Amino acid sequence: MDNSSEKKPLIGEKGRFLIKNMLRGFLYLGLLVILFFLIREAFSEQERLEWFGSIYTDPYLVMTVFIGSEILFGIIPPEIFMLWSLETGLIGPYFWSIGLLSVISYAAGLFNFNIGLTINHRSNILKSRTKFVQKYLDLFKRFGGFMVIVASISPLPFSLIALLGGAAGLEKRKYYLYSLFRILRYFAYAYVLWLIQA
Repeated sequence: MDNSSEKKPLIGEKGRFLIKNMLRGFLYLGLLVILFFLIREAFSEQERLEWFGSIYTDPYLVMTVFIGSEILFGIIPPEIFMLWSLETGLIGPYFWSIGLLSVISYAAGLFNFNIGLTINHRSNILKSRTKFVQKYLDLFKRFGGFMVIVASISPLPFSLIALLGGAAGLEKRKYYLYSLFRILRYFAYAYVLWLIQA
């Protein structure tokens, strides 16, 4: 039988990988929104202020935590900061603040990418046996620069992928271009949150 007559899959491996991670992102977003509304319904604004303490009303502290989280591989989901911005308005009009958050996230990825470039010949990061790092190293070897696009728009650890991209010698121009999807992701998720809140 002639194998050349077999139909190619409608969506390739990269497409399936992207869709799977985007769906995971929307699932996380949905769960976070549900949790947000449950907390808002169950507790008064005063109770929420007491619960979160001075962090909630201190934009400098919140932004410091956000920057640290984005550099350290997204320890805290960025949607939490989007919801905080939507709820408080402490760093300006909502979509302006989303622009600021997205640029900071993009810059954090760029910072990690350049660290990766600096250490790529002087570090054992690409030989790491840590399961967490090894998992994403394997994915990076499989998908290459496409991983940057997927990490930009999904819950994958964006800054870690940026670091691995630099360490693996991904071309700078490609990284700068692919990681712009990070800004798109922020505005897309922020718009969904704004629609739900409206």
